[in-house]
Amino acid sequence: MEFSFTEEQEMFRTQVRRFVQKELAPWERERAKQEKYSRELIKRLAEVGIMGLIIPPEYGGGGGDFVSLGIAVEELGRSGISDGHLLASYNFFYFLLKNGSEEQRRKYLPLMCKGECVCCPCMTEPHCGSDAAAIRTTAAREGNHYILNGEKAPVTVGMIADVAGIFVKTDPKAGAKGITCFVVPLDLPGVSRSPLNYTGWKPLAEASIFFDNVRISEEHRIGEEGKGFYIVMSSFDFARICVALSALGSAQASLEDAIAYAKERVAFGRPIAKFEAVAFKIAEHVTRVEAARLLCYKALWLGDQGLPYVKESAMSKWFGVVVAVNAIHDALLIHGHVGYSEEHSLEQRLRDAIGCEFGDGTAEAMKTIICREVLGREFLPLT
Repeated sequence: MEFSFTEEQEMFRTQVRRFVQKELAPWERERAKQEKYSRELIKRLAEVGIMGLIIPPEYGGGGGDFVSLGIAVEELGRSGISDGHLLASYNFFYFLLKNGSEEQRRKYLPLMCKGECVCCPCMTEPHCGSDAAAIRTTAAREGNHYILNGEKAPVTVGMIADVAGIFVKTDPKAGAKGITCFVVPLDLPGVSRSPLNYTGWKPLAEASIFFDNVRISEEHRIGEEGKGFYIVMSSFDFARICVALSALGSAQASLEDAIAYAKERVAFGRPIAKFEAVAFKIAEHVTRVEAARLLCYKALWLGDQGLPYVKESAMSKWFGVVVAVNAIHDALLIHGHVGYSEEHSLEQRLRDAIGCEFGDGTAEAMKTIICREVLGREFLPLT
């Protein structure tokens, strides 16, 4: 058994961390308050090979593995959970296009690798999240075209995206088997957007996107009609691990801040790191974060081997995010009023981490998946 990164992966991790420390971390608080990511930053991430990391070389990407992308997400998370989410959202779209046509891949993937095309997946709707089969947005066929109608929300980077991967009902009576995926440019007539004012994730420009009789040709369809549910579920397995790793990266940075502060802050004549109430709390969170990280990388390793990782993905998403939220919370408490102030990044990190508890699947939904994989579908509470 091997519990270390390969030499190439370790070199990559070092390169990404240096980039984060130099170009992202110093402005973490300022960037966290921005309403959207700048195109310049996205292109800069593309220039250093992060945005197209796992996209095949024939489309301009790096052809990297899942574990390497997880490394990048975690390291970006150290400078802000939104940074890790940006990369995760990008690669979610790549997973969708893997099921599409060669023409679609040739059109979009090279632009994604250059940071010239911002992409967003659109699955969730205002009335349904984890119950993906309950979506109401429709695509009615008219000859070799489809007419889209409905609303998608929340949509990560929805206010700045150029193109979306949209899941709609082409057969509303067929449940999950009636869902189809389309790649839709967001400058088409009938598309409109409205920003969502979230407590955290400010730079991700979360949005509601509306489709009012939007006409697209069948060349925009990804895969066959009725296969969209299976496409999105397989893509979620990877995305959920990325959500956990971005939160854990932020938790690790928060614990490092708490450790440094505990060594310097003096109370009752000694550094507070000498009090068991503080030291043991740090020890517990360092242990839990390490355990959650290992779970995430095991899941990604399974994916690299072509093995199923549905259960491990759900475990990573549920456990990793809970661990991260609790670690950041206690890191803030160790800092006291300083951590609760906007003078420190901790309060923003906590708000961002809480969003990870429902984004891409709630803890309850993840536990249901784990139960299905362990006990069998016939024992699920929803059946």
